[in-house]
Amino acid sequence: MARSLESIKALRQAKGLALDKALDPNETGIIGEEFTPLTTSLGEVEAKRTSANPAFAAVLVKYFEATGLERGDVVAIGASGSFPALVLAALSAARVLEVEPIVIYSIGASMYGANLPGFTFIDMLARLRADGLLPYGIAAVSPGGDQDGGAGVLFDEDGTALLAETRRSGIPVVEGATLAGRIQRRLRIYEAVAGARPIRCFVNVGGASASFGNTSASLALPNGLSLKVATLPASPTRGLVFEFASRGIPVVHLLHVRGLARDNGLPFDPVPLPPVGEVWLGRL
Repeated sequence: MARSLESIKALRQAKGLALDKALDPNETGIIGEEFTPLTTSLGEVEAKRTSANPAFAAVLVKYFEATGLERGDVVAIGASGSFPALVLAALSAARVLEVEPIVIYSIGASMYGANLPGFTFIDMLARLRADGLLPYGIAAVSPGGDQDGGAGVLFDEDGTALLAETRRSGIPVVEGATLAGRIQRRLRIYEAVAGARPIRCFVNVGGASASFGNTSASLALPNGLSLKVATLPASPTRGLVFEFASRGIPVVHLLHVRGLARDNGLPFDPVPLPPVGEVWLGRL
């Protein structure tokens, strides 16, 4: 993950996108701006900086091992652009453990996430593939935003920015006339890519409607790893976290970074970032 952050920073600089040291004092390159045409919701810059700690890749290794994942097992990942560093952490863990991730990505991002047009996580991952760091692609993409339909952007009067970025990606787009339809379409994509292999774990990164759902149960979903989810709403828009949980599949929920850091013994908003492999990491 540390090497991947270096590659992402180099890509940002190559694109002429300046690093704001006030927002990104650790100069990771993965911290976005406050308001852009891709910003869909509020966000806390301290949480985004915290998520860029490479130790979060070790947290994901811990979660994956706790589910009993073995080499070659399939992990479904549903992510928005809100926490690109946590998507990176999940893929870094998958690389180390040699499990097979299937990623569906929603472009919409909260403040300070991957919200720079032309520099979304899609672009970051393409650079990491080219640099030989992570071999993964993205199975499908959606605009994200309100009800996963591309609307609800805070500073996009025309309401077309997310849709334009989706088309620019060249990746197959999640179809569906409603949020419920898009959730079901995602399930079919995951199953099609997995083929005969069972999906052993689902990772949700951020608060995308299709993954996180829009029920009150979503707000009560525990942070981190849930081997079993106690409350399963019946709503067709309950989101992928509950669709997979209803099948007995463990869920990793990555959204509330302050709690994730606290629960795993990691510092919140450290400047500088701790050296990789520092002794406190043993508490994981």
